[in-house]
Amino acid sequence: MGRLVSHAPYEAAPAAPGLLRPSGLAMTARRFPALRMGVIALVLCAAGPPADPDWPCVQRLVPTLTASTLWGGHDAAGDWHADPRLAKLVPDLARRTLPADAAAKTLDQFTATVPETERPTLLPRLFQGLVDETNAQRADVIDRLHGITRHQRTLTDTVSRVTAELRALPKDAPVMDRDSVVSRRALMIREYEEIERTIRYACDAPVQMEAKLGVLAQHLDQALAHP
Repeated sequence: MGRLVSHAPYEAAPAAPGLLRPSGLAMTARRFPALRMGVIALVLCAAGPPADPDWPCVQRLVPTLTASTLWGGHDAAGDWHADPRLAKLVPDLARRTLPADAAAKTLDQFTATVPETERPTLLPRLFQGLVDETNAQRADVIDRLHGITRHQRTLTDTVSRVTAELRALPKDAPVMDRDSVVSRRALMIREYEEIERTIRYACDAPVQMEAKLGVLAQHLDQALAHP
């Protein structure tokens, strides 16, 4: 059985605060040149089919982000955990609940306190920490999406069996028996549709986390260029 088709229209998934829609990404790219290549890469990746059968999103799966891809030319030296300032700041900036604009404001306040001579080494290390923290969060989201997809596939197979069971019922089968099968099938289809809505919403999360990193990279660029 292929993907279930419901005659009822899907409800629109609620938008979470801070989410950037495709048009928003394009606008952000125009405002922040450092994001342009990332947006182009995202569009190109979205065009191809997913390589992972358990990956349900339109965007191609990118399991791990790298600092060099998002902010090229700024290699980090040293462990960001070893610096008490970064060990405290990085997890706060990388929080998924913290919007990109608020994170950028906090970042600007911090970079203003960093001496000019220290910025070329400290800021790349800071960004590496942001990438590390974001990768950990993205990995959790990706793992959950894989699990949801596998559950949806199992549910699809179960609905197929229940549908076959319903069709196999004789015409003179007791009404109670038929109603029981119909009710089970309806509940499964409803669960399937709820999973579809969850997937549509959750697929935005990895993209938004990457977009947030791009915004922060732009602010770090500005901190280096205008000490």
